[in-house]
Amino acid sequence: MQAIHIISTAPYFAREGNKDFSLDKFELYSAALSALSWRSFGDRIDLITDSKGKDYIEKIGLSKLWNNVRTLIPDNLEGINPKMFWAAGKILALREVSAPIVMIDTDFIVWKRPDLPKNRITAVHRENITPSVYPDLDYFRFKIPFNMKGMNSSVLPMNTAFLYLPEEDFKQYYVNRSIAFMKSAADCDDFLCYMVFAEQRLLSVCAEEKKVGSQVLMDKEELFFPQSDYSHLWGAKQVMRDSPEAMHDFCKRARERIRKDFGEYEDIIGLIEGSFI
Repeated sequence: MQAIHIISTAPYFAREGNKDFSLDKFELYSAALSALSWRSFGDRIDLITDSKGKDYIEKIGLSKLWNNVRTLIPDNLEGINPKMFWAAGKILALREVSAPIVMIDTDFIVWKRPDLPKNRITAVHRENITPSVYPDLDYFRFKIPFNMKGMNSSVLPMNTAFLYLPEEDFKQYYVNRSIAFMKSAADCDDFLCYMVFAEQRLLSVCAEEKKVGSQVLMDKEELFFPQSDYSHLWGAKQVMRDSPEAMHDFCKRARERIRKDFGEYEDIIGLIEGSFI
């Protein structure tokens, strides 16, 4: 099964003071484990990025992690606000690849290949409709008209750290609706509700509209219990940014896992470490 990772640099450069793109060391180790584990199933995984993302990956020598590195994301996100829509690159990347397709966040590692039915969307888990994250539909404001009439706001959003889309017509319907929403939204300082609506809630809404079945890898509560099939850095990323000790521990365990399970790629360790000298 073809999979993709996405690196979009526009949100990074939209933050004040950022001039040269780079990823944290733990982010590189997570991406490496995510790519190598998926490839160990005998499946392909490509990196979909923009020109600056490709330059960075090639400069530090990590292109070999993926079967191919493709620049399919526009550097300017086609005018989409990169602060508000920091995951827009994922949607724009999905538009450019053919279904069936698996999209995996670089901080999500699949240790055991899941069963992926031919007629059902598969995501990580369903989200609760918490008003502070998923407000009522009349919360959103637009600079260009966007039709939200008839949307079923009761369907539960789906977390897309892992997303399998089996069918091309639905994939394009979803991404086109998401892109239209992002381009229509009025600029504001809400960097959460607008993005998760465009990516996660619209996915469920579109599936309900098109009567497309869906399933999840786990219940949300399972995220907080030990399990060996998946790893999601999720909130741990901020912990590692705040704690050098936590980052050191994660990177140490990542190096050990690469040596143990993906020994033919052990040189990746030197490339990652060397990029921080």
